[in-house]
Amino acid sequence: MKFLSKAILPALVASVLAGNVLAQEDKNQKCIDMETPLPGLYTTTDEGHTFLIKDDKIVEMGPGESGFANEGELKCINKPPAFLEWPCATQAAQSRMFNTYTIEDLTQGNKLKEIVQRYFDVPEVLVPIASYVDGEYNAVFDYNDLIQFSSPEYWYFPSPDRPILSGKRPKTLLVSLFVGTNQVVIDNYMIDLLRKELGSNDLPVAFVFNDTNTVPVSYFGANVSIEEVQKAFFERGIKLAEVPIWWQGDYQLQPTIEEFEKFFDIPPLEDIPADKQAALKADLEEFGFTRKTIIISVFAESSSMAVDQPERIRVAASMGIDRIPTTFNFVEEDILVARCGPGTPISGATVSGATTPIGGATVPPGAPVVPPAPPVNGPVPPQAPTPPASDS
Repeated sequence: MKFLSKAILPALVASVLAGNVLAQEDKNQKCIDMETPLPGLYTTTDEGHTFLIKDDKIVEMGPGESGFANEGELKCINKPPAFLEWPCATQAAQSRMFNTYTIEDLTQGNKLKEIVQRYFDVPEVLVPIASYVDGEYNAVFDYNDLIQFSSPEYWYFPSPDRPILSGKRPKTLLVSLFVGTNQVVIDNYMIDLLRKELGSNDLPVAFVFNDTNTVPVSYFGANVSIEEVQKAFFERGIKLAEVPIWWQGDYQLQPTIEEFEKFFDIPPLEDIPADKQAALKADLEEFGFTRKTIIISVFAESSSMAVDQPERIRVAASMGIDRIPTTFNFVEEDILVARCGPGTPISGATVSGATTPIGGATVPPGAPVVPPAPPVNGPVPPQAPTPPASDS
């Protein structure tokens, strides 16, 4: 295949944003059927979009679509052949994943309650998994039924510098289920705003089924630090739940420059070229961290961490930004099969009362919900919604 040069990429991105990304006039007519493998490059998309490029031809693939390229052609595939099910068809993936069912399999009148029970009791996962960022949802539920599961718990903070319903955030309520701690966590930042925005008590809901070793950030109480998060992951295999949309400023914690310097090489201001300082400062003055947070990647196999954009951290600190919105990306040894669906990690890591850090978790398994302590110069947790005065 011919690779595009960096000089061409900006034009390509511009064309993508303009919507002229599909070389074929009719994807259905151009897609091919494939039963046996042929030599070439294959690609498939689980989330977002993938672009398969050859010379002047571009094929855009959305979630669930697949493509193929060799020396002579570039095609999308009508139905992915069985061999493309790797790694999800492997024994490793199948033994890791929870059992599944569809919305049609629900038998109780209270479907919301049954979904929660099946996840905690079996556990079983509702499929297909809704792609929240693409606006998908599992079902529509009544506001008054949803708030029965409300609590002060939270797994992320939205940027305080932009309206939460702005940009490309879907008008869908996330309900995150944590089988390791037996918690249902409703997105309290969104539920009342959505009810007002949609003008209805009927809210589209996308469920997030988390692995057994995943917890909301409120598990650690207020003012959690980088050190607490990395120790929990390295020593007990516990990881934080992913934020909904980090590219709109969603984050998990706000470390200080001193915390970053403890774990990473943050360059001195004088080592950053003046033109780059100016560009970073201008971007921070206009957008802050509303278009991207700082991302810390935590690697299980090497027990190490890496941070992106250390120069941006230093410039932000020089501007008086004392707390920097940050999200974590956890790289586990089974990262490939983990994308196939929620389950128990191959490492066997899970959350239990024995793994609850002393003075850390606010909600050990089986304990009553306790509001976290007030933050000290940190982000303010959401308030749980209160039932309306019978206006449904």
